[in-house]
Amino acid sequence: MRVKPPAPHSSFREACTALLDKGDWYGLYRTAMQWRVAGGGMWTPDAWLMDICSALLHKQPKTAVHCCDMALTTWIDRPLDRRVLQYVRGVLVCDHVGDPIRALDDLAAATDGPEWLAELAAGDLKHGQELAARSRVRAPRVGPSPDFTGEHRSEAAPPEQPVPADGAIPPLWNIALPHIRSTA
Repeated sequence: MRVKPPAPHSSFREACTALLDKGDWYGLYRTAMQWRVAGGGMWTPDAWLMDICSALLHKQPKTAVHCCDMALTTWIDRPLDRRVLQYVRGVLVCDHVGDPIRALDDLAAATDGPEWLAELAAGDLKHGQELAARSRVRAPRVGPSPDFTGEHRSEAAPPEQPVPADGAIPPLWNIALPHIRSTA
């Protein structure tokens, strides 16, 4: 099976932004999936952030964590991009899944991430440590952050060219972050 050349990433970003603004979780899910598979979005955090936002709109925080895990296990192999998704995973596990003890490793890893993320991650790590000290959760609600294996990769469109620098701020970061950090 041959994968078609991807549409411009900007068109997927615009479509995802409009669907996120409307609160259309299913439309956002479908568009993010199309971006990842046929649009070259598998290789960088942006499309994954939209998939995560879709799961949160659908009130499925464990699915949002699973999106992070799929990206970290199979697709995102650049170390600083991984730190970005580990930060997101840590916030999800701490605040949405309600297991701050399990979030600490991801948040600590993110403090070694890109410079623009380190201070934010350090603040959330401190917040997570405070919550973990009071947490009554003993049985893990999620497993640890997965290592990259690259297994189970299916055919997908090539990444955007030029490929953004490893650890660059994802263009949709400022749009996705309020949804990821919100527990409302």
